[in-house]
Amino acid sequence: MDRFITPLVVHDDDFALWIEQQVSLLRARQFERLDIDNLVGELEGMTGRDRRELSSRLKVVTIHLLKCQYQPKRKSSSWLNTLAHQRDEIAQLLQDSPSLVHDIPALARRRYRQAVLAAARETRLPPKAFPSELPYSAAQLLDDNFVP
Repeated sequence: MDRFITPLVVHDDDFALWIEQQVSLLRARQFERLDIDNLVGELEGMTGRDRRELSSRLKVVTIHLLKCQYQPKRKSSSWLNTLAHQRDEIAQLLQDSPSLVHDIPALARRRYRQAVLAAARETRLPPKAFPSELPYSAAQLLDDNFVP
């Protein structure tokens, strides 16, 4: 056993250093020294962060699709650029985590009411002017060429 073992950093004291130490321990196969509870929590959190990011980006896409559909005369390059940017970011997220594609329909439906309220504020249309349920398919939400 090495007499010069580096003391382990506490997860909450220096997160970056803690991660580096956990990686080093994994590479060295020193599994008994790993901070298992915090590693599990961080891994679970990573998936949650990706889903939250996907959910947020789907909401923004939905807001802009609604604005384009319900105020076509006000459709601007800014709205279209926002759509393109959000779809690019979603594509990158899905490239890194392809299994998230299965979450898109449920996440988009879950965020739809919030998207309607935001679109209503931005367009000054009443929320009842928009469909009560998400009118776009997952494919349409992701399709760079789809703008109603």
